[in-house]
Amino acid sequence: MKTLRSKILLIACIAVPLAVTLSACGTDPNVKSESSAQASYKVAVSGEESSETELKGFHAYGKGKTEPVTVNGVQVNVSDFAVRSYEIAYMMAQTKFDSVSELPVDFLVQYAFSHHLFKNLNEMNNKAMQYRTATEADIKKVLKEHFGTDAIDVTKSVLYNPEKKLFEMWIPDYGTNIYYTVDAVNTEGAKAEIITTFYNELKRETMLGRTVMTVEVKDGAAVISALKTE
Repeated sequence: MKTLRSKILLIACIAVPLAVTLSACGTDPNVKSESSAQASYKVAVSGEESSETELKGFHAYGKGKTEPVTVNGVQVNVSDFAVRSYEIAYMMAQTKFDSVSELPVDFLVQYAFSHHLFKNLNEMNNKAMQYRTATEADIKKVLKEHFGTDAIDVTKSVLYNPEKKLFEMWIPDYGTNIYYTVDAVNTEGAKAEIITTFYNELKRETMLGRTVMTVEVKDGAAVISALKTE
């Protein structure tokens, strides 16, 4: 049976469909065990997305058509979904899908695990490597909230330890600033299409890319249903 470290090395050091390498290659004297790690890893959203002044730390700076829209009586927070499109496309290299069923289970589990710990992945900062665990219920809860489904067999992920019946992961260091402008929000029926352009700096002079995320209202909640990157 593979050890935790070999499983983490596998996901960090071979080509799996994730854009970011988990911080597990090499040794670090600051590595903390689960029992000794601090519980202050949950990060609250800070700073105003509309701010055009650089703030200390990692933030998402948004402007344009960022005000919420109503779809089928449900409020869709446009800025939140713009940030989700950055996380999925530019942090985790899933640049196009028309259904959650097309997404790799390893991506879905790492995405859900990360969002179980943090609201916004760009604020994830792990200077001293920290190991965390999550239950199958934790992972499925996030997938239900973000993608509208909890029917995926997440135990097929390499992050799952069948002996412990837990998911195990070192917290990735995704920390970065996100600079974006929501260009358009098109609504039709139970869906909203959010078109966002991302830049490399606050002045928005160098374009990183553009995403088109489709958000759908299912069971009274707005969830991600499709994404394409231009």
